[in-house]
Formats: sequence, C-alpha cells, structure tokens
Amino acid sequence: MKFIAQRPVTIHSVRHDTRWFPFAYRHTDGCLLLYIECGYDAHFSPFFRLRSIDKGKTWIEDPVANVPRVCVAHSFNNGELLELDTYGILSSTQKDTYLLYAAWSHPGKPDDKVKKDFAKIYAPSFRPVSLETYLKHPAYPTFPWWDLFNLASGKKEAQASDIFLGGTCFTGVTEIDDGTLIGLGYWYLKKDPEIWKYAVGCFESNDRGKTWIEKSIVAYDPELPEGFDEATLVQLRDGRLYTVMRTGGHLYHTWSEDLGKTWKKPEQLKLIDSDIRPAKVWPICRKLDDGTLVLVYGRPGKHIIFDPSGTGEKWQGHFDLQKWELETQQMMGVPENLRLRGDTGDKCIRYWDSGDYLGLVIIGKREMLVFYDVQNFVENWNAYPVSGVRMVKLTLE
Repeated sequence: MKFIAQRPVTIHSVRHDTRWFPFAYRHTDGCLLLYIECGYDAHFSPFFRLRSIDKGKTWIEDPVANVPRVCVAHSFNNGELLELDTYGILSSTQKDTYLLYAAWSHPGKPDDKVKKDFAKIYAPSFRPVSLETYLKHPAYPTFPWWDLFNLASGKKEAQASDIFLGGTCFTGVTEIDDGTLIGLGYWYLKKDPEIWKYAVGCFESNDRGKTWIEKSIVAYDPELPEGFDEATLVQLRDGRLYTVMRTGGHLYHTWSEDLGKTWKKPEQLKLIDSDIRPAKVWPICRKLDDGTLVLVYGRPGKHIIFDPSGTGEKWQGHFDLQKWELETQQMMGVPENLRLRGDTGDKCIRYWDSGDYLGLVIIGKREMLVFYDVQNFVENWNAYPVSGVRMVKLTLE
C-alpha cells in the first residue's frame, strides 16, 4: 500500500491578511467543514469556517462565528454539530469548574436557530492561570470574550487580575456507542505549580458536550520539552481508545482499554519501514472504513503516514507533502528562492512560510484531503504572494 497524491491546489487566499492553522471535519450530513484562523499564531485570534458540499471541489464561506475561536468540533448522528471554544475561564462560584463558549447547530440547515450557551469543564487536577500571565505573550482578548470574563468572575467589568484560564484546551473528541463523548485536552497540573509543562487529560460528557467531567490523566512527563499537549483521539475497531500526542520533540502515543479510565505508559511513535521518527506538532488521526489509520503531522515540513493494521502499532508509508509541494512549485515555474522552505528555525520561521499544522478529512473508502496554510506563497511564475490554504487529495492504494 502507498499514497497516491494529486497536485495541491489553493482553495482560499488573501493578499493583505493572514490565514493560519486549518483543521477539517466531515459532518454527518456529508458536508466538509474547514476552520481557518484569521490572525497570527497568537492567543485569542479568531477563526472562520468554510464549507463544501461536493467533497472539496468548491468551498463557500459560512457567515457564522458560533464561538469566537473553535478548538474542536463534533458531529452527531442527527446532523447536529457541537463547537467548543478554546478558552475555559474559572468560575468564581463553582470549585475547579471552568466556563467556555459552546454552540450546537445544523450546518446543512442555515435557517435553523443556533443554540449558543456556556459549557462547563470540571477539572480538579488542572491549575488556573491568570490572564495577566497570558497578556505577557502576544495575546489580547477582544470583545467576544468579555461577557464570558464578566460572567465567570462575577464582576460587571472584570480586570485581567480577576480572570483565570484553565480546565483544558480540547484537541480531540469521539463518541462511543452509548452516546457518551470522550474528549482529550491539555493544560498545566496543580501538583507541579512551578513547572510549566503540559499534561493531557481525558474528559467525559453525557449531555452532548454541555458538561465535561475529568476522567483521567492520560500523560504527563515534565522531562519532555513541552510535556504532553496536542492530542488526537480515535476509537479503534477493537473498541480501544488511541491517541497520538505532541511533546515538543517526537510524537508519542498510548492506548486505553477501558474507555479512558486508564492509559498505557506513552511510548515514542515509530515507523516499521523506515528510521523516520515523527515529530513535532498537531497530529491528526482519522480512521478509514476498514479500520486503517491515517495520521498527519508537521513542523518542520508536512507529513502523512498510515497503519493498515488499525492498531497504532504498524505505522508506515511515509509521504513527504512538503517535498510534493516544492516539486509542484518547481513545475509551475516558481524560482527556487521563492518556494516554501519549511519551519526549520535557523533558515526560516513559520510567519513567512507555513504554520505546518495540517488538517485531514476522509472523503471516501480510500480517499482523503489534507490541508495546510501557506504564507507569502507564490503559486506560479506570474503570481503575487498570498497567505492562504492549500489542499491535496490523496488515495491510499
């Protein structure tokens, strides 16, 4: 088996703005939803959504912003879509409880009323972090979050010192047979208040995403560059839960045989057919109809691999999407000095090249689409540079 790729195409671009970090979902009504950040790589940058009803051939911009900065979405069988915001804010009245924006909608029924509300996360193992700490970084919360700040703090005009972020930042959600939602997210633990390394937690919801209860700590290791953070989640054919996680270095993975109550000790993800050691950010795993797993990840570069066993133990078939893009630019006559270079630190940084966060969606039994952002991107010999989103269609044969 191997990946067969079509040439990448630009599906969205702007000349005097920025587009970052696309991530994609296939909704239960068959449409594709593509979320794109419209701001630099910084906290509180908002997202917008594109939608396709023809498997990615054409895209329209949905005139919606149901939550300010979507971190994860989940499609229910009845066509309802759950969207969760990125930021949980500590409640002043409920111990270890965080409020965040949430929305329930039907993307295929634009005339239907969108239900917007606050979801709750009960996270006793995770510590609150003052907004003042976040304001020291390139971040500034704009209007959409002010009502949440006031509600959570119980103040009419909350100040930065009144606001504490925490709970979890969700990066993966799946639904098990009884309708329970299992979600993975990351944040800092209380038990090490002086250590700024992330841990991944497992959370459970029995009310369609309205309330989330901490179920277990999936992974924590302060010796790793970042700890464990961005985690993808899939339920395997045999019922086990499986996750691949970012650490700031190589990717790690682990399994749960009891729906998230306990997890095996994480181990580094390796390929069985090469010496490649997958790294570094935003792993996204999807399952094909026959159980085969497909995984994308990036930085530096853009990569896709597969596991035909469907177990997470036989990853193989590495395909270099960065190389594929560079070959495409060369074919289109783009001078070498204007092609993508990859976020390699000493040679290039992502702000003028690519964020290398990849989106992945399955569109057929063996067909999939991969998305990634490009900055100052020149598509052909006669093009001006843009910030945009590129899409590649692949078939696993």
